[in-house]
Amino acid sequence: MKWRSRFVLILTCTLLLLLSGCGFKDMDKRFFVIAIGIDKGKTKMYRVTLKLVIPTPKIEPGQAKSQMVTEEADTIAEAVRLMKSKVDKEFDFGHAKIVIFGKSFAAEEMPHAVDWLVRRRDVQQITYLAIGEPSAKKVLGVQPPSERIPNNALILSFSREGTESPYIVPIYLYDYYRRYKARGMDAFLPVIEAAGDTFKMDRMVLLDQSKIALELAPEETDLLNQMMSHFSRFAVRGNIDDQPFVINVENYRMNYEIRTPSNAEPQIVMHVTIKGEVEESHFNIFDKEWHTLEQAMENGMKEEYEKLLVKLQKANTDPIGFGLRYRATRHDPKGEWEAWQKLYPEIQFNVKVKIKIRGTGLVR
Repeated sequence: MKWRSRFVLILTCTLLLLLSGCGFKDMDKRFFVIAIGIDKGKTKMYRVTLKLVIPTPKIEPGQAKSQMVTEEADTIAEAVRLMKSKVDKEFDFGHAKIVIFGKSFAAEEMPHAVDWLVRRRDVQQITYLAIGEPSAKKVLGVQPPSERIPNNALILSFSREGTESPYIVPIYLYDYYRRYKARGMDAFLPVIEAAGDTFKMDRMVLLDQSKIALELAPEETDLLNQMMSHFSRFAVRGNIDDQPFVINVENYRMNYEIRTPSNAEPQIVMHVTIKGEVEESHFNIFDKEWHTLEQAMENGMKEEYEKLLVKLQKANTDPIGFGLRYRATRHDPKGEWEAWQKLYPEIQFNVKVKIKIRGTGLVR
């Protein structure tokens, strides 16, 4: 029995030693980082900003409390360690749901920053990434009056738990990293513009590997969001005799195929099907032939889709993943990527749009 008592005593002492050296800190000794901003430094390579939550017993609109800490350094890891000397608690990155890169910074140093984010064990792979304009720090400093929890306005917008806009195109850290590493699918980032006490999110930038290759206007962002995510909550505008009308889309489907015949020009044939109801009209829909309205909208949408696809092609960007589909459907591991790089600048786009008006939204 004595040896058992000695064994229990030794085991207890060992566990106590392990617990005392594990570095665990209580909740009241930690600062929860909810957002990270990375800009180009003035004197150093990086200017890192952390937005920290200050717990409060009241959760009311406009009462969200937070603290921002900024530091410049030649590495992000060094900047974070320097910021620790400015606070009295340990940083916890487990709740960081969004990382914002300054627009000027994103054109040069993106790969190093993303590599740091992926390497950290406590940064979640479902963290949202975005571009901040004019800077990441400026965007993080915006506090909307309706915000109940610090930084919750951006999280609700990107997660679509709040607003659902066709102009907001969210992307996770893991998806960005996958697109950055993969051959045949380029990365993109939404643009967040600080506008007083609120945000403006209606644009996106496309990246060629690690550099910003193209910035899309709001209308182009809407179209690309439709093709990439099959987002159905958008509107289609048409004109008959210079009189506009709008269809609220309820169902959207898109598929495509890459055709490379030996006796004809290679092309990407895309089929788009849109169904919806008339939401707004400057004329009496009942007196018009619906087929005429559908055909007018089909011709307009076909032109817009093909114009955008050609623009992406000229910028040598492929966010939809045409190249990845080409590689997946060909069986030449050694030469398929090289063949696609030669094919993509010359390939033709043929978009076939089918629009179905289900109703006018009114009872006559």
